[in-house]
Amino acid sequence: MARVGLDASVGVHAAIVVSVLLAALAAGCTKSEAATADSRQLFANACARCHGADGAGGIPSFGGGPAPRNFRDRDFQRGRTDEQLKMTIRDGKGSGMPPFGSMFDDAQLAALVAQIRSFDPDRK
Repeated sequence: MARVGLDASVGVHAAIVVSVLLAALAAGCTKSEAATADSRQLFANACARCHGADGAGGIPSFGGGPAPRNFRDRDFQRGRTDEQLKMTIRDGKGSGMPPFGSMFDDAQLAALVAQIRSFDPDRK
């Protein structure tokens, strides 16, 4: 009987370890923070002129230029990490997206990413 008790005890401990590891992994892979009134205002002031207040993109800013990104596009939302979005905001992208460099601090970049993520049609 002691053997059965030991096997059950090992199983319970293994389940606890797996649960703790999965929780830690999930905590490290959280989605960006939720959009707030501040993130909406920041987006309205810095991004909406090109990307639209609703994040659906717009017309090119110059003839032959690329159209501003549609943040409501599912493939766009799935295809970029939060870090990639921050890098694009900081460094720009080609001739269509100007670099904002150090104009935004880390908290503001996180807020802008949260706002961009809020346009995801699958986000609940």
